[in-house]
Amino acid sequence: MFFKTQKDEKDKFKSIDIAICGLLIHTAKTDEKFDKEEKKLIEEYLLKLGKKKEYINQLFQYCEIKEKNSVEILEMTKEIKKLDYEDRLEIVEMMLKIIYSDQHLCNYEDRLIRKVSGLIYIESKDLGEIRLKVKNDLHSK
Repeated sequence: MFFKTQKDEKDKFKSIDIAICGLLIHTAKTDEKFDKEEKKLIEEYLLKLGKKKEYINQLFQYCEIKEKNSVEILEMTKEIKKLDYEDRLEIVEMMLKIIYSDQHLCNYEDRLIRKVSGLIYIESKDLGEIRLKVKNDLHSK
């Protein structure tokens, strides 16, 4: 019965939504300080993608439990790398906004962003430009 419930829950969401939300939650938790600001950023991004608030709340709960039990970066990035390059750049930018929301980059966050960028085929030059843009946006606030 447990496996059926878990499968039913997963079937409510698109696999790409699970991948994006799961990766963003994992990014937020990498420095072991998952706060309301990071959650708000993730929710705003999902709203921007055209998702409904109720769907986002359910997806968020599902992905948070899934992320807590197991981090499957390869599974998440497998879905994400199917997206257009511009969409992948947007996801990396969102990850960096989450990472820099506390105005600090730890080694684990740096490794994560580099690893994910490589797995979803983001050019180093583009990663550097996005990183600079996010830092400049942060300092202009």
